[in-house]
Amino acid sequence: MCYCGPGHRHPNCFAGSVVIDLMENRAVEFLFGKSWGNQARGGSGASWCELGRCKTGAVSGKRGMLRLAILGVALALAVGTLASLPAYAQPAGAQRPSRIIVPFAPGAAVDVVARILANALSVQSGAPVIVENRPGGSGYIAAELVARSEPDGLTQLFTVDDTFTVVPHLSKNVSFDPNKELTPVNLVAKIPMVMVVAPAVPVDSLPSLIAYARSNPGKLSFSSSGSGSQIHLAMSMIKAQSKIDIVHVPYKGVAPAVTAAAAGEVQVTISGYGTMRSLIDAGRLRAIAIASPERIAALPGIATTGESGYPQADATSWLGLAVTSRTPAETVARINESVSKVLGTPEMRKQLVDTRALVITNIGPAAFAEEIARKFRQAAEAVRISGAKED
Repeated sequence: MCYCGPGHRHPNCFAGSVVIDLMENRAVEFLFGKSWGNQARGGSGASWCELGRCKTGAVSGKRGMLRLAILGVALALAVGTLASLPAYAQPAGAQRPSRIIVPFAPGAAVDVVARILANALSVQSGAPVIVENRPGGSGYIAAELVARSEPDGLTQLFTVDDTFTVVPHLSKNVSFDPNKELTPVNLVAKIPMVMVVAPAVPVDSLPSLIAYARSNPGKLSFSSSGSGSQIHLAMSMIKAQSKIDIVHVPYKGVAPAVTAAAAGEVQVTISGYGTMRSLIDAGRLRAIAIASPERIAALPGIATTGESGYPQADATSWLGLAVTSRTPAETVARINESVSKVLGTPEMRKQLVDTRALVITNIGPAAFAEEIARKFRQAAEAVRISGAKED
């Protein structure tokens, strides 16, 4: 049986199981369906489920509680009978709910993509995929939770590259190494980054920005989402190579950093194209360089930082799935196969590419690990040059 309070999730209730909501004196029997997760809720009013048929019975007082106890025993016996029948047999692990742990707050860009992916995987498998937000600790709270989880593939980390490539160079937490304790599964997507300037800045390319900065030393500033962010590191590499003086102004997050540039509080910033697309289209920001290795089709006339002679100024962020390093290789392969299938659907392209301007990469474990190693080496030099410290 599953016991809960009103409105609580029932992540371990399967076909034929019984949910008894003691807070509401209500017994709910799930007769059909698969695994419920957050589709099954207790609480005031009628209990409900999406995939199956529920029957409820309100009870109250001592007699009601006695009825509840009798009903619970009766239903438990019924569950045992049903579970013994071949028609209701549950393949081991097949219908168990899985969790995607996100190291950001609900509503953040990474959280939104995680929920899109979770929904697609749930539809594909018929089992719930629940997103849990565990922000804080530069992503290490979520990462450690996954690293310490059971090696069954049911607890996965969905995060950005910083967790593996930048934070290890900044963190004082020497007891945890994500590159040893987590195994990459699928590099889901990349976020193409764009360097922009405020409209008042008379430049239209990275070389012209550098020339302007040299003529106006100390008069320009750039915003970032924080010390050690991809924006901070990429701009630091440009500053070091070109010997220009542009003041770093860190903000607490991407949104305020972009807003500061659009308002003219700072003159330069870098962020994801999807984040700034409307501001660029409206003329509130001017794109001058693509801070990623490939050009963006929607900005065909804008060269990359590499094409302008600054290949180390790569601020690209990626989004990927990982599991504890103790997970068997066959389980990792199975998860990657499932993710790969959903990423290849037209609906995912619409959600991620057309709507959010991401680049679906769909890279498996081996190539994903190589990408982590490459960016880890790149970040080491950038962190040293920038002088970044953990916030």
